[in-house]
Amino acid sequence: MKTKPVKGGPDVRAELLDSAVILFAEQGVAGTTVAEIARRAGVTSAMVHYYFKTKDQLLDAVVAEKLVGEFIAFVAGGLDGPEAEPADVVAGLVRRIMEASDRMPWLPPLWVREVISEGGALREKLIRRVDLSKPERFKACIAAGQKRGVVNPGLNPQLLFMSIIGLTMLPLSMAKSWDRIPLIGKVSKQDLARHISALLRHGLSVPFGKPKSPRRKSP
Repeated sequence: MKTKPVKGGPDVRAELLDSAVILFAEQGVAGTTVAEIARRAGVTSAMVHYYFKTKDQLLDAVVAEKLVGEFIAFVAGGLDGPEAEPADVVAGLVRRIMEASDRMPWLPPLWVREVISEGGALREKLIRRVDLSKPERFKACIAAGQKRGVVNPGLNPQLLFMSIIGLTMLPLSMAKSWDRIPLIGKVSKQDLARHISALLRHGLSVPFGKPKSPRRKSP
């Protein structure tokens, strides 16, 4: 049985954030009340307001501590500098996102519902807080690989990071329903990780026998 946090104890705030992200992932920010968060955490609504004066303050804490402090900090740990091998960096990024979804099952549905979707309650808050140097390091790595001739020059380094997030977060957000979708059937997260990595590795590869640009005829 889950132990309820001691009222006023050091674990109450963490329990409230955990309860909030789970409920936000299941029913959305707009569809979740402070009373529901309190009930799930085993405390009163007054206790929620003790730690977070308003719901907006609670959302700020969710973004700063759960999305940026836990998820993005963990994923960014695998983003190396321009000298790193692009294929290894991409595979590591996919692997870390998968690991994060195991640690934080609420993450993919919350991300799709409240960050990716138009009008998501956490999108603007996340944009204001995210450290842009992290995706910049990723872009620099891919661009350096293109200059060395080991990465497909047709790729846009700026869009690749977003593509990886889409390839992972969207299917992970529907993981509980995979076996009910005829075109998917019984697959695991490991299957998904291997599929994405293979897809990206081949996409990263320089096309074999790429035709040369036609020379302009002299007038």
